[in-house]
Amino acid sequence: MKTKHNLYLGLLFLAGCIACNEEKPEAFQNIDGIYFDNRGSSNTVTDSVYVTFVYTNEDMLEIPVQVQALGRPAPTSRPIAIRVAGGDAEEGTDYELKNAAEIPAGALTLNYTVVLKRTAALKTRDRELVLELQANEHFILPFEYQVQAGNDTVPVTTYRILFTDRFTVEPEGWNDTYGGDFSQQKFELMCRVLDLDRAAFNRADGISLSRWYYICLSMTEYVSEQAKLKEAGKPYDTEAFDAQTGQPFTFEKRKP
Repeated sequence: MKTKHNLYLGLLFLAGCIACNEEKPEAFQNIDGIYFDNRGSSNTVTDSVYVTFVYTNEDMLEIPVQVQALGRPAPTSRPIAIRVAGGDAEEGTDYELKNAAEIPAGALTLNYTVVLKRTAALKTRDRELVLELQANEHFILPFEYQVQAGNDTVPVTTYRILFTDRFTVEPEGWNDTYGGDFSQQKFELMCRVLDLDRAAFNRADGISLSRWYYICLSMTEYVSEQAKLKEAGKPYDTEAFDAQTGQPFTFEKRKP
């Protein structure tokens, strides 16, 4: 009930502003307000985003968070009140807030950049960050929710970022005939040794069969060399051995 109550109050407020000035349908321009306006692939407003590092070699990812202003552009920049309101991510360790929180002069939008950091902890546990807009001397919060198709409501004063660096299922482009059983450790070993494009594994047709055959032969040879070094008591690549079993990785589908 609270969600609908807040929504209706916001809509009544905006409708009242228009009704009080019928000669100026641009009455929205007289409201100095802000809200989050982030959209998904279907152009619908979203209140969260899920980010993964598994398909990139980058150690940092920049996530733009769009803040939309109502009213007229101002000749000078105007600060907005935005804060981290929740989540277990730690600033400095897991993320950084890159740019100033202000609507630029002559503009009505701000792409507020959050820089996510790849850490070892992301391999075992996701991290969460919740941003929240607040009113200040420059902007009000004219509404808390936006109505979507089907009368669903989406919060527009908070925005949630969830990020990870682990697989929950094998990549769509994985081929177990030439890659064997999937594991994240094996995947990262392959990408490192052969300098593979991680993003290619995110598509069913991202890697050709001939390329998979090359991967299988090359990695089988590499792991065999590391096993010989280990047996000889010489330095070797520990990642070539399954962390769970201690056995060298294989890159062919197991025969029944």
